[in-house]
Amino acid sequence: MIIAKGGRIRTGVGHTQQVSGLSCTIVVSGELGEKFDGVFADLVLSHEAGTTRLTGSLTDQAELQGVLGQLFDLGLEVVSFSTHPGEIARG
Repeated sequence: MIIAKGGRIRTGVGHTQQVSGLSCTIVVSGELGEKFDGVFADLVLSHEAGTTRLTGSLTDQAELQGVLGQLFDLGLEVVSFSTHPGEIARG
């Protein structure tokens, strides 16, 4: 079991590492229109074969959770996502 920094500490429980800067790629079903440009943090949207790929850098895991929450709230199906801590995204 992992508890985020600042959580209650119990024997045998570790803390999550501080993560700054996540290179992120999220793929959702469907092709999102231009009105979604700039909506999901600073992620860049590109389309391919009936999907939309969101790529770029996020500040931290909290910002990632915010973007995923937006996608789920819109009822979009997340096909895949990957993050690479500390890497710079190359759109």
